[in-house]
Amino acid sequence: MSTRMISGAGDITGPVMIVASVSLIIATFINTDIGLIAILLSMLLSPELEAGRAAGREVVIRAEDLLLIIVSFTWLAKMSLKKLPLLKENPLNVPIGIYIGVLFLATFKGILVGTVESPLKSMFYILKIAEYFILYFMVLNQTTTVKQVRIFLVVFLFTCLVVSIYGNANIGHVSRISAPFEGRGEPNTLGGYLLLVLSMIGGIIYYYRDRRILLTLLFMFFIPTFLFTLSRASYLGMFASLLAFIALTRDKKVIITVVVLAGLFLALVFAGPPVFRDRVLGAFQPEETQELKQFGLVTLGPSPAARIVTYGQILANYFRVRPFLGWGVTAGTFVDSQYFLVLKEAGLIGLCSFLWVMWRMFRMSLRSFHQVETPLFRGLALGYLVGFMGLMAHAIGSNTFIIIRIAEPFWFFGAIIFKLSDIETGKAQMEEELLRFRGTGWRLEYDMKQRDMEIQEGKR
Repeated sequence: MSTRMISGAGDITGPVMIVASVSLIIATFINTDIGLIAILLSMLLSPELEAGRAAGREVVIRAEDLLLIIVSFTWLAKMSLKKLPLLKENPLNVPIGIYIGVLFLATFKGILVGTVESPLKSMFYILKIAEYFILYFMVLNQTTTVKQVRIFLVVFLFTCLVVSIYGNANIGHVSRISAPFEGRGEPNTLGGYLLLVLSMIGGIIYYYRDRRILLTLLFMFFIPTFLFTLSRASYLGMFASLLAFIALTRDKKVIITVVVLAGLFLALVFAGPPVFRDRVLGAFQPEETQELKQFGLVTLGPSPAARIVTYGQILANYFRVRPFLGWGVTAGTFVDSQYFLVLKEAGLIGLCSFLWVMWRMFRMSLRSFHQVETPLFRGLALGYLVGFMGLMAHAIGSNTFIIIRIAEPFWFFGAIIFKLSDIETGKAQMEEELLRFRGTGWRLEYDMKQRDMEIQEGKR
């Protein structure tokens, strides 16, 4: 059955969505954690609806998009009513602001010169990117205790477990595994998502002794679904993650483990099911009709060759003409590469601002990794860093960081990684209590009395 919206069910879908939305608003206003848990559960488990198409790019709305909007606006309203700060001081505030500003400026210029055909759809995509940053700030403000981190992590792994049960059950029945409720099927997206999950579990297993057997079993259970996505970008990201694991731990046991895992993967490619051999080696087997057959010393199959050709066209036809601000979001040819897509749409300024955001995120995560001492937190930080490097490699051949099913968990846990040190020391909870304390009328009255006493003391 198609996972798209069924028109015949519209008479019941509308009321159900209204009731669910109102219930979520009330629950989130009472406790923001409920909204965040709902977002975690919706990752890869929400249906999609194609709302339109722009420059060959589908405008897809999922239930998690709507859920994130509802939770975000409820949280913003709650913070405003309580007169609490929306943006906590952190190294990403300025880079994120500049990156979003550059996207708006490049798109506005594209609208004026006519390179952006649909301004509404362009704004939709920019706001969708902004959603991820709103989620980051929301989690950053909300997460203050170890208990919250544990709950969020358990819900996240449970969601992945459901997805993997679905994926493993479909091995042999479909050519490539994708997430449930995918209208067209996006195995590359599922591969990127699982790459982050597996990296985080691997990091936790390395440092955290409690539940190690359970986590190892989960890790092994998730692997078949990951492999049968047949996502070459995810395989490339896997090797980047393994190298990052070695670099961050510098442990001989890790090196041996990585070598064994790499050997098992190569054995699977050459001696396993033909589907792996055809998929992996197909990247290096050119066809007679393809335009480009060799890049340097490497022969290329049809798909990698087409990407290389597209990258060359981006540099020659787009970047050369408008190198600094690009052509605007959704303008021109769509390209399967996060870096070349940003370069085309927002120019060199946009690409530099995007890389600035990612660099700050990496530095921030690395600092947390070195600061925390709790085994769970240290393992979580290690796993996130390893997954970060894997996704950066994944983004060479995919639009990794604009795909909600990858970007959402990436920014959700990125905020948690930033808060780990403060949560570990109790500073985060103290700051939260202080903010609530200052927001009460009693505190205001107390401050006024203190000021009056100081004035009286000064007169004496």
